[in-house]
Amino acid sequence: MENFLHQIKNIALKSGKSKIAIIGKGDSIKDVDLSKLEDFFIINLNDSEKIIPGNLALFYRVDFYNQIKNNGFKADYYIAPDHLKIPDHKHLEVKYKPLGQDSFDHTFDYLQEERFSLTDFTIISAIKFLILYQEVVGKDLEAYFVGFDFRAEKVTPDDYQMHDLEYKNVFLQTQESVFTTLLKTFGSVYPHIKLIHIGEKSYSTLSISGLNRMLKDLSANHPASTITNNGMYKRLLQECKDTGKVIVVAEFTNNHLGDPARLIKMIELAKESGADIIKLQKRDIDTFYTAKELAKPYQSPFGKTLGDYRRGVELTNDMFLLVDEHCCKNEIPWFTSVLDWKSYEFMMDFDPALLKLPSTISNHKNYLLKVGNHFKGDLVISTGFTNQEYEEFVLENFMIDRNLFLLQCTSSYPTPPEACQIAVVRHYDEIREYLYPNLFSGYSSHDVGSLGCMLAVAAGARMLEKHVKLGNLDWIHFDGVAIDLHGNQFKNFVHDVRKAELMCGTKQKDIHIAEHHKYVPNDFHN
Repeated sequence: MENFLHQIKNIALKSGKSKIAIIGKGDSIKDVDLSKLEDFFIINLNDSEKIIPGNLALFYRVDFYNQIKNNGFKADYYIAPDHLKIPDHKHLEVKYKPLGQDSFDHTFDYLQEERFSLTDFTIISAIKFLILYQEVVGKDLEAYFVGFDFRAEKVTPDDYQMHDLEYKNVFLQTQESVFTTLLKTFGSVYPHIKLIHIGEKSYSTLSISGLNRMLKDLSANHPASTITNNGMYKRLLQECKDTGKVIVVAEFTNNHLGDPARLIKMIELAKESGADIIKLQKRDIDTFYTAKELAKPYQSPFGKTLGDYRRGVELTNDMFLLVDEHCCKNEIPWFTSVLDWKSYEFMMDFDPALLKLPSTISNHKNYLLKVGNHFKGDLVISTGFTNQEYEEFVLENFMIDRNLFLLQCTSSYPTPPEACQIAVVRHYDEIREYLYPNLFSGYSSHDVGSLGCMLAVAAGARMLEKHVKLGNLDWIHFDGVAIDLHGNQFKNFVHDVRKAELMCGTKQKDIHIAEHHKYVPNDFHN
């Protein structure tokens, strides 16, 4: 059951949509413009995926399984009994629990059960799913029941072969009775979920024509977004190649504190401040650190050891789904540092186009090579606490068939001015110019303020990485070198970088439009 709830959380966080369409197979659905449901999370009941494939389907009968199998399993996920053979990556296995005639009065008992099970009336199971979904997304939901006429004029080939029309209508009328009874009291128990029946019934909230008008307005005003994290990164990379744009990276480190609300706020402020891309970190705590290290004293709100702190601020799968959702919503791409193989495998589920191999693990060359050989996307590699030998290692092993951002870095927090070594940025840029056109020079800043990054721009940096935070917290690593997202501090930093970028111009010497001679020559000069 724990695994099932985890899967539900992933589905809900990935969607985040507040409008839900539950699809039935009543004749009225033929009059609904289903092509306009882009803004909805779609739930199929039984085999209604043949009408429109949804994000999730619920069914329990074998005859529906055969129909769905013949249709090719078109929904994204299926909540179905565990004995049915549905593709593993789509199957959320649950138990079937019959709801007999004597249990209709206990519908709310079923809805409030901790364990999720499928019932004879999948419409009630769908409502139970809505309750779980709402708890995860934390938004008010509108659930539209489309194609629920609760009346049949004929038996169709899709019906169970032993059910005649009379039985079918008695069953549908019983469902209707349970549904309408639920409508009367549901809002008082679950005020954040609004159940909306579409049709011409006395209890219908919206007519079919009214729904079509609403869908038309939604489609016109809120077209479905096709933006993806990889698409945003590739667009940013192309701009860097075409115009020489400097990519400003907002490095969150652990300053999100593992708090969803704080993480979302940081994403919004980073975008508002002018960052081009967000970077996070991923490490497997129990393999990256020794048990002795994790047991060391460390004071934080999470406990008294380093292990308490590290586990408290480490991002979970749910949190990365939240990052992906809100970065797409704010139209800013993201990537991660992967500090160990388990973390690398974890991030592969997100199909990244870009990863970072940080200075922290520069002495683990076997791991670096393993990632470099396995990962086909672009890489960012920083060079803190390394020398010329490491540069040669990187150029020999990581330059084939990818773009590589090589960042000068000094592993000192904060880095004093004499240790910044900005001239190395120029050295990397010269390597690009003469040897590797797919190499991009950059600077990972641990110095204070914006001057180091401005100088790096002048030295040819195409990527700048700067730590950011949300207020001061002295128990967080790297807090001292981070720029606050509050009070326009990071926004001012980005402004300084863009000013340096503007002042540098291009390497080609031309007469600028702003130039003019101070003196007009007289004839005697001729």
